[in-house]
Amino acid sequence: MRDQIVAAVRDVLYVEESDFTDGDDTDLRELGLDSVRFVLLMKQLGVDRESGVPPRLANELTIAAWIRVLGSFDDLA
Repeated sequence: MRDQIVAAVRDVLYVEESDFTDGDDTDLRELGLDSVRFVLLMKQLGVDRESGVPPRLANELTIAAWIRVLGSFDDLA
């Protein structure tokens, strides 16, 4: 799951993993995440915009948090 999330973030935000200054706890807004890119990431990760997942992801914008949230959904793993 982590690899899928990191790959999507790298692709959408045009960053390298070395840009994650705090590792998986780096705030994705520091890497350029905004509302438009958030929607693109949701599409890339296969998250249904109408589900309860996007608000949960928006509450904590880090790779570590997204692994916890998305890892709990079998269809996204």
